Amino acid sequence: MDIKIINIHLVSIENLSSGIILFDMMETDRRLIKAWQEELCKLNNGVKLLLFNTPEDYSYPDIEVWPHISGIFYAHDEEPFLVKGLQKVMEGECYFSRKLASYLIMHAGNYRYDNLESTILTYREKEILNKLRIGASNIEIARALFISESTVKTHLYHLFKKIAVKNRTQAVSWANDNFKH
Repeated sequence: MDIKIINIHLVSIENLSSGIILFDMMETDRRLIKAWQEELCKLNNGVKLLLFNTPEDYSYPDIEVWPHISGIFYAHDEEPFLVKGLQKVMEGECYFSRKLASYLIMHAGNYRYDNLESTILTYREKEILNKLRIGASNIEIARALFISESTVKTHLYHLFKKIAVKNRTQAVSWANDNFKH
């Protein structure tokens, strides 16, 4: 894995196509956060963002708007917790508290759809696809949308056919390329 150190005060991520970004929330302000969020929107889905030294009072809606968010670590978190979280993200997982993960799953349907290609999907398919984007399982999607797991599977089958993908990973990649939030 390549490691690249970027000065947080120089808002530029040129030539970064994949990898993990560790964003130190203690070293920033609202203006820089907004600038970095805009810069991160330009990147593809190979990038994973981890916020660390996050203040305890940093709200879930503020966390939700970060592009490529894959993990949150608070200022009080101990080193072993950070190491475990980083390992999980490197293995392809997200690393959130259960409470934050529940929030993100429940609010995943609030994304804006701007790409014309996405209009081929039904509203429910878009909801399910956004839940896939944050790593929800079929049973978690079913519970969040008050439908059966079987119905989720049916929607996924139709969704995969419409966007010409074979699995969840490809569907998430397609969504990241075609949906804006």
